Amino acid sequence: MAKPRSAGGQLTIRHDAKLETPSRAIGPLADRAILADRIFEAIHRAILSLELEPGTALVERELAQRFGVSKSPVRDALQRLAGEGLVSQSPHRGMTVIEVDRELADEIYELREVLEEMAVRLATPILTPADVSAARAVLDRAQESIDGHDLARAAALNREFHGIFCRRSANRPLEDALSRLQDRVRIISVLSWRQRPSMREEHEQHAQILQAAAAGDAKRASSLMREHIHAFRLHLDRFFGEESVRAGVIEQAALADAETSETR
Repeated sequence: MAKPRSAGGQLTIRHDAKLETPSRAIGPLADRAILADRIFEAIHRAILSLELEPGTALVERELAQRFGVSKSPVRDALQRLAGEGLVSQSPHRGMTVIEVDRELADEIYELREVLEEMAVRLATPILTPADVSAARAVLDRAQESIDGHDLARAAALNREFHGIFCRRSANRPLEDALSRLQDRVRIISVLSWRQRPSMREEHEQHAQILQAAAAGDAKRASSLMREHIHAFRLHLDRFFGEESVRAGVIEQAALADAETSETR
């Protein structure tokens, strides 16, 4: 279905986007901070599920009407989303859902290769049986999501699996750094899986990482983690290349149509 656009060419919020209605999301609350928190949560979920696609314009007036509130808590929520790297702002386009290009995606995954390898190396020697059981349970739920083609949930469980090693690394700056990346990683994962469903392959890689970590082999587990992220990074190069080709084909078709119209 074509995405609606505003007069200025920006994407606007689809009316079928699964933002919660004011009665469910907000209720009769008066406190601005609580309102802003609820609005943040609703928009945050919609961005991560791609109900609000990258590039979608987030207009304060429209959102305020949608949630049945004034613009002030909406503005607070959008500023918080911008601080978390999910919303960008420009003088000409205003607030929009962040768009991930090839360069940004590569930079994020280049950083993840280093940080997540370190997280696994630090966490493996101190993993408890409860940690291993929790990781296996996450993989089981992830398999169910993959079988059910629920990409948003699969992406969330993907991050939950990685998060177990991050939390057990006992390195707070490392955990903070990876936490700052996780939402954008979820968006990149779902966008990529739409083009090339590689979830099963990555799920098997997760199982191999966990097997090595459960055996206490920090060197092998951390090496597998780095290989896992690097493989997805290489796939992103192909994904963005195909997207560029597709955009070029669409542009050429539009030009051809315009030329045909001019000759009539």
